[in-house]
Amino acid sequence: MAILTRTWMVLMLLTAVSMWAGHGSGGLGPLGVGLVLAAANLKADRILTHYLDLHRADGGWRAAFRTLLTLLGMAIFGIYVLVPMVGPALR
Repeated sequence: MAILTRTWMVLMLLTAVSMWAGHGSGGLGPLGVGLVLAAANLKADRILTHYLDLHRADGGWRAAFRTLLTLLGMAIFGIYVLVPMVGPALR
């Protein structure tokens, strides 16, 4: 099986994980949001690596993109968790 086909299958699996974690009417909660963000991070990594040929780039470039993706995911998660705690204090 070709690498792009396997990558596509992994992307579909991660999409299913995101849909499963985000399903429900009671809100996601921190665990669900963390799972959705982790799946999105992995999907972005797979797309950058295989579809945009980042696997051919220097190790430094790959590390930089992965670091940026991780920091972005952590920042979004941090904002999601901290805003409900800080919001009422700002009023």
